[in-house]
Amino acid sequence: MQGRTRPVWRGTNLARIGDFNEAVLIDTIRRSPNGVSRVELVEATGLSPQTISNIVRRMIDARMIVEGERLRDGGMGKPRTLLRLDPTGAYAVGVHLDPRVMTFVLLNLHGHVIRHMSRATPTAAAPDDVLAQVHEAVRSLVDDAGIERTRLTGIGFASPGPIDVERGIVLDPPHLPGWRNVPLRDQLTRLTGLPVLLDKDVVAAAVGERWAGASLGYRTSVFLYLGTGIGTGVVVDDYVVRGVSGNAGDIGHLMVAPDGPPCSCGARGCVGVTLSPAGIVSQAVAAGVLPETSGSEDPALADAALNRLSALAAGGNPTALEVLRTSAGFLARTAKTLVNLVDTEILVLGGPTWTLLAPYWLDEVSNLVREGLVRGDLGALTVAGTALGEDVGAIGAASLVLDHAFTPRPTAFVLN
Repeated sequence: MQGRTRPVWRGTNLARIGDFNEAVLIDTIRRSPNGVSRVELVEATGLSPQTISNIVRRMIDARMIVEGERLRDGGMGKPRTLLRLDPTGAYAVGVHLDPRVMTFVLLNLHGHVIRHMSRATPTAAAPDDVLAQVHEAVRSLVDDAGIERTRLTGIGFASPGPIDVERGIVLDPPHLPGWRNVPLRDQLTRLTGLPVLLDKDVVAAAVGERWAGASLGYRTSVFLYLGTGIGTGVVVDDYVVRGVSGNAGDIGHLMVAPDGPPCSCGARGCVGVTLSPAGIVSQAVAAGVLPETSGSEDPALADAALNRLSALAAGGNPTALEVLRTSAGFLARTAKTLVNLVDTEILVLGGPTWTLLAPYWLDEVSNLVREGLVRGDLGALTVAGTALGEDVGAIGAASLVLDHAFTPRPTAFVLN
């Protein structure tokens, strides 16, 4: 399939780095949803048949992989036995802290959601109280699923930035008042007794799409999140781009409308204010399709007004459709810049705003972005909506844990 390539991670036959080799096999098998044989693993990884046989035996005993059907290729030789990941081999919990709602999921090794929960984010509660609620929700998810605790790899926590990834601290997200210098990772680890990974929500979403979503199988991808905040997660050659501080992806001040609404940075027409729910609603108010009372900065009222705008467009209101067409142009400018900057194979769009407006945006954005490709015909571009729905942040957070545990990284070992 164009745009999709075999994994290029190569193994080593040195016994002392077996954990890396196991990760190579898991990564190769998970990218082959129809199953892969031992012979194909040898070809894909460069490991010897004996090394493959030894690792496969250990992983079957550990319930990480299972043997499936046996296939003949038409000859008289021994039939191939297909190997797949055992979905019950490992689990991870994902938590997405959004200014509006907290979402919790339990993922199996296939990246499938087996338990889900959401609740409103308490705006007046102290972070300690919120983390106590997170602890209770995580315990409830795991208990309801009835899984062995030894199979639980850890908790991934997706938060708006800025964050300190190294120390696991939420610094001062603009839409989360009171969340300043919160040592989230250490506090949640003490509460739950489980390892915790903290990352930005847009980074988590990009990892989620890469692990089990629309960008699975693509080595280079861009995820564009559209909600109360707007950001991007980038994966290049199978590495997630986090930047020097771990806060890459903040594109809110990328200018897309020179005559657009004023931004807190002093400029006008930044994408963060232009394509926020409140920004799109303001455009609809100015066009006369929504009453002036709709132009509220209150997130709940802005979301309600955006829903009314979407309903008007669905009913064929020409002014509503024109407002959404114009906003699609602003989104395409943003996407075009990102696609050309990264030279990506696939652009994935998601988030609450995208979920609501995708029927009016997808074709328009796809066409406009492809028209502006600097590389021309040198490589096809796939433009897709998220395959993970509105839970992409939480699913991505859980995927962070699985990705950290089971994706091979040559930098994880040193040859002395």
